[in-house]
Amino acid sequence: MPIPADAAAAEAASSAFAGTWIGKWDGFLKTVLIVEKVAQSGQAKVVYAVADNPGFGLKRAWFRLDATISGDQMIVHGSGSSLTLNVSPTGRLRAVFGDGLSFAILSRRSLADLRAGGEDISWSAGVQSFLATDLAEDGRPVKLETLVFKPEGTGPFPLAIVNHGSTGAGTDPTLFGETWSNDWFADVLNQRGWMVAFPQRRGRGESDGTYGEGFSADRRKGYSCDTKTSLDGADRAAEDLHAAVTALHKRPDVTDQPVLLAGQSRGGMLSIAYAGRHPKHITGVINFVGGWMGELCENAAVINQTLARQGAGLKTPTLWIYGADDLYYSIDHSQNNFLAFIEAGGTGSFEEVAVRGRNNGHWVMAKPPLWEGLVGDYLDRLAANRD
Repeated sequence: MPIPADAAAAEAASSAFAGTWIGKWDGFLKTVLIVEKVAQSGQAKVVYAVADNPGFGLKRAWFRLDATISGDQMIVHGSGSSLTLNVSPTGRLRAVFGDGLSFAILSRRSLADLRAGGEDISWSAGVQSFLATDLAEDGRPVKLETLVFKPEGTGPFPLAIVNHGSTGAGTDPTLFGETWSNDWFADVLNQRGWMVAFPQRRGRGESDGTYGEGFSADRRKGYSCDTKTSLDGADRAAEDLHAAVTALHKRPDVTDQPVLLAGQSRGGMLSIAYAGRHPKHITGVINFVGGWMGELCENAAVINQTLARQGAGLKTPTLWIYGADDLYYSIDHSQNNFLAFIEAGGTGSFEEVAVRGRNNGHWVMAKPPLWEGLVGDYLDRLAANRD
């Protein structure tokens, strides 16, 4: 990460924004913000830097910019756009680029640690851990990498588990090793007192084992459209999720109350199906654009509706959030999955939102303004039902 050699962070006592902050725009582009000076007038001087990202044609760069602080908000003034940062109740910064093009959660770090850390620096607000599980492969125990985001205090806290999706067509093994989380979603739940965990299933991220959620016999062809193979893959994912739920409940800072599940894409449909299989242990589900197989698969409707119907065993309300213009799941397809869930006895609401740009409907979770209100209202209803 490029930062100027003479960069120096302001003393924390001068402002809630003072210091060095790091995170990732939209979960992938590493960024650093160093607030160097803060005047009593609210005027500030900052260093803003971004890392290389060849996949998006971005090259590392840093800039010295002016900023204005007013209360819990800071606006960094750039030549072409601006950054708006607000202090979260969790003490992190919620950052918005321009008028909502990109979003990031920034966490405070030591500038000295940043300079010395290199690849060891964690760019997420979560803390990496490895869950010991009852899973085994080739006679060896399997540990699952998990990012854990904790609220203020010592707990114990109610637990939320958020499940990742697939890797597109499943044909690029380099994507299997990427660790996924959504720091903004975690921050929203942390604000409400939930401890949030993002387990990476077998063979994903730095988890042990082989990634095997419904692949073709020739793995180079990616995920299989065969109904049984695909559903067997979903069962394997459910085994991993169950292992994570069991292991996380052993932590002393986690309550024994039912778990809140959430997930993106495959992770959303996995959350629905798992909740229906274990209804006594789940308090609710937030499903972002959930589905197991995309519509290019001729058996997608059978596969996805089978899993949706499994979710009907959960009798508490669920929240399904879907984007229009999704390349993987059309709104009609997803509404039919939801209808299958309802007809099987499930309860919940289906919310359609519009994501800016063409063919971007699958990326609802990366745009917090589209779901923050829906999620907040849903969590309020769950709390009222518990009371």
